[in-house]
Amino acid sequence: MSVKKHNTPLKLFVIRTYQSLSQIETVISHITQQNNIPFQLSILGKLTTNKTIAKKELKKIMPDTKQQLSAVLGKKFQVGYFNNPEIGTLFIAGHLTPTFLNKIDERELASLPTGLIGIFKGLGINTEEINSYLNELKNDNYCLIIRGESSVLAGIEPMLSGY
Repeated sequence: MSVKKHNTPLKLFVIRTYQSLSQIETVISHITQQNNIPFQLSILGKLTTNKTIAKKELKKIMPDTKQQLSAVLGKKFQVGYFNNPEIGTLFIAGHLTPTFLNKIDERELASLPTGLIGIFKGLGINTEEINSYLNELKNDNYCLIIRGESSVLAGIEPMLSGY
């Protein structure tokens, strides 16, 4: 019997926080100008601090948010929102949207009390960094989550800090 080892590139995540979507747009534009390399993007941010906002009101806010995100992510991307008990109503856009909005007992995974922590841990993020990202979200900052092969992320990571 022959055993073959398959070397597949390891996919990793890099997360950075920014104060505005325009900063994220600038970073992404710079990365794509410098490199024509494949990577996946997601953006996580707060829609509102009002934890009891009606779905009707959210449906009014979402089109504006989606339009802002289209400038950053392009024409085709998934987007959704969920209510986190500690932070408020958040949106997720990009390739991780299905993960955050996966239903468990009729609720989105990210809306469960430890849902965000579990998702970040599943991405391989340590507890100290998770707490930092959650604090950034509470303070109205955005998380840019980039997924790619380790060699690609090594080239992208230095570009993320300049903005």
